[in-house]
Amino acid sequence: MEKLYLIWLVFIVLILLYRMIFQKFKKHNRENIGLSAILIIFTGSSYSFTQMNLIFVIGILAFAAYCAVWNSILFVRNGYEKPRLR
Repeated sequence: MEKLYLIWLVFIVLILLYRMIFQKFKKHNRENIGLSAILIIFTGSSYSFTQMNLIFVIGILAFAAYCAVWNSILFVRNGYEKPRLR
């Protein structure tokens, strides 16, 4: 169960890293906010996993919080700003 849990966390982190590095968070902002929320919930929900790898868990939580805040800023900015005329 612990390996499946770790594989799931790494998969979500890799998706967020791919979108952050290659897509520069230009699209999928709402989905990225949801992925960050899932990452925070899953990382904080397992007590034994948190006790074993505290630095790893804190790093994942910090990364997920950063992605959630940055994507929410971009989502609000893109949602309420009118596109400029060319």
